[in-house]
Amino acid sequence: MNKFVYFPLTLLTYLLIILVNLTLIITIILEKGLHEPMYIFLCNLCINALYGTAGFYPRFLSDLLSDDQVISYGGCVTQGFVIYTSVMCEITLLTAMAYDRYVAICKPLQYHTLLAPVTVGKIIIFAWLTLFDVLNGFYGDQNMPLNLRNLMALQFLIIPPVFNPVIYGLNLQKVRTAVFTRKDKISYQK
Repeated sequence: MNKFVYFPLTLLTYLLIILVNLTLIITIILEKGLHEPMYIFLCNLCINALYGTAGFYPRFLSDLLSDDQVISYGGCVTQGFVIYTSVMCEITLLTAMAYDRYVAICKPLQYHTLLAPVTVGKIIIFAWLTLFDVLNGFYGDQNMPLNLRNLMALQFLIIPPVFNPVIYGLNLQKVRTAVFTRKDKISYQK
């Protein structure tokens, strides 16, 4: 019975992740005015989110429809590889964004991109999720239902891929203008 509730919610979440991330990626690629370091970092974060979630959601959706939730050793290793390389790419991108911020502050006349809201917000979310995951691993309440513990462990694959493009991409005036302008151009061409 639960799989009939979880499957549509999970599918909707995955489709939302794909939609918001692809919207931002395509907008940044197509708009020449967005070919600056800050927007390239955002585009890479979205690509990484699609990569990381592709390592989890298709298999999870398949398991929800199946009566047999067994994964092969090779499938498990592949899924782990994709998820962990996605996390490592996220850390690398955050490091590059932090360095970009450092250069922007220390040499403002030699450098015109400012990633303060993106970098600080992203690091806070990533640190919070990491801290929660580590503390839950060490001190997790064994009386907590298994499904809730699993959901908390999967927050890396739910929260950042959905909210990063919306918070960091559409919150920037230049990106928001490009998204809605591009939408108007496409509707006029039809």
